[in-house]
Order: sequence, then structure tokens, then C-alpha cells
Amino acid sequence: MVSGMDFYYNSSLFGQGNFNRNPGAQREQAIHAMLERSITELALNRFKWSNLPSSVDPRFIEISLLFNGNCVWYWDKDFDKLVAVNGTGTGYMNFLQHPVSFTIIGPGSRVNGVDGAAQTFSPKTLSAYLPEADSDKPIEKQKKKAIGMYPNYLRIPEIDVINIYASRLATIDHTLEINTKNARRNKILTVTSNNQLSLTNIARQQDEGVEVISVKNGADPNANIDTLDLGILPDSYEKLSILRARWWNECMGLLGIDNANQDKKERLVADEVSANDAQTDSMRFVALNARREALKHINSVFGQNISVEFNVEVEAQATAVANNNGIDPDQDGA
Repeated sequence: MVSGMDFYYNSSLFGQGNFNRNPGAQREQAIHAMLERSITELALNRFKWSNLPSSVDPRFIEISLLFNGNCVWYWDKDFDKLVAVNGTGTGYMNFLQHPVSFTIIGPGSRVNGVDGAAQTFSPKTLSAYLPEADSDKPIEKQKKKAIGMYPNYLRIPEIDVINIYASRLATIDHTLEINTKNARRNKILTVTSNNQLSLTNIARQQDEGVEVISVKNGADPNANIDTLDLGILPDSYEKLSILRARWWNECMGLLGIDNANQDKKERLVADEVSANDAQTDSMRFVALNARREALKHINSVFGQNISVEFNVEVEAQATAVANNNGIDPDQDGA
């Protein structure tokens, strides 16, 4: 358990408090937030929905599945429309591990026939549609049930993939930024207090790009100055960039998105390309199968013809984001 004093120390050290903020930690947090947003946008655009009624928003479906791990579909009797809302399984699980009921946050009931209640929300508890028990019942009874949709068969949100890889990529990006700045001055100068102001002014003029730096008459710029080599190696930039590209591709692969150019497909043999494509396709069907399983029952019970496919256009978006974030599409990797 974190003590009260630890909370305040952590806040000041890692940029979460109102004072003594750490610029380095703040910068990495900003990079992490940017990457998290970019990858989340790609994840939300992975699927293309067809024949959805106007009362169902595809954006809301994907947000619910990505962040909450489920989306509950039911026919709202007050508005006589199919809706998809946030909800959670309640009660016990049956022998097939299906929840027997859902608690949802759906549109409010009509008040004296006024549709304005659609702008309000209220909790409701609905019986769950159980294919093994309800498929043979009259359609009028089936239509009173709610059907749950999940992001995968484990019913676990994929936001953890985004958080972990955004953190990894942010660490590399921040390291590359630091190394780039250190490349300007790859040694630390240690001086006496008498020469500190002079060296500070010289460093400032270097950063400003001053071509001719003046020193005090008779002053020896080498006097009482020692150096400490930071050990900045040029090869580290390329190696970190390769590792970053690999991590980006891993993240895209886990989301079912074709990872950029897969380290130059033209250099890979056909079997290697096929193996990589097969892994990506497998991750796509992890998410697609769960959505299609729910749609099979939704279409049958509510008389719809809704379908979902993987949005291949998102791969072009992924490549564009990778390039904007500094990943070379021609960067070699393993």
C-alpha cells in the first residue's frame, strides 16, 4: 500500500502533482498519450459494419467492446427500435457460461408519449437470450430478450494491448529524443564555480547557433575544465529504431492489422510472408468470430441483416501513423 508521504513524493517526481514537475517524465507521458490515442483510433476502425439500423451507432459498438468488453443489444419496446448499449451480465452464469440477465443503461421510458425521454438514461435489467433454451420459443418471446456481444471468446477488452505497447513505444521514443539532444554535446563539462557562468553562456550560444563565441580577454577556455564522455554510440539510433518498428508491428499484429510492410516483404521468402499473414488473419478472426456469433442471433431474433467485416483500409491508416511517428516503412527488422 502506498503511504500518504509516498503519494506526494511520487507526485512531485513523476509529474502528477501541482509542483516540482519532472520535465522528462512529463514528456514521456505526453508521448504515451499520443501513441495510445493513435493506436486506439486504429483499433476502433478495424471493422466495417453493414446494414445497421439508424438506431445503432458502429462507433459506440466498438468503443463499448474495446473499453468495456461487451455491448448489449435489445429491442426497446418504448421506441420500437433495436438499440445497442453498455451493460453487464448480472445474476448467475448458466452451464455454458452465458449470463442469464443483463443490467444495462438504456434510453429512458417515454413520458406521456413524449419522445424527449430518449435523451435520458436509466438502468434496466433484461433477461438474456440463451440460444440453447430460447431458440425454439415463439419469436415474440425471443424478441423480449437481450443479446450480449463480446470482443473475443474470452470476453476480455483489448485495451491492455494498447496500454502496454504505447508504454513500450513511448520509452523508446523518449530515449531517441534524449540521445538526439545528447548528440549535439556528447560530453559533460565539469568546471569550477569560477568558470560556471562562462561555460553556461558558451553552451547557450551553441544551442542558439552562434557562429563565433567570444570569451573574456585573457581567459583560457581549457583551464580547469574536465570532460565526461556520455558514450553516445551512432549505432544505437538504428538499433532502437529497428526495435521500435518491431514493437509497432507486434502491436498491429495482435490487433489483426497487417503490420506495415512486414520488414520488406520483397526480401522474405513466400513461406515467411504466408506465415506472418496467417498469424495476422488468426488475430482478426479472434475478434470477428465473437462479433459474428452475436450477429447470428441478433439477425435471427430481431429480423435484421447486419454483417461485419475487417476493414482493410485501416492498414493504410496504420502505415500512415507509423510513418508520422517516425517508423521508416523501409526499416529492416527480423
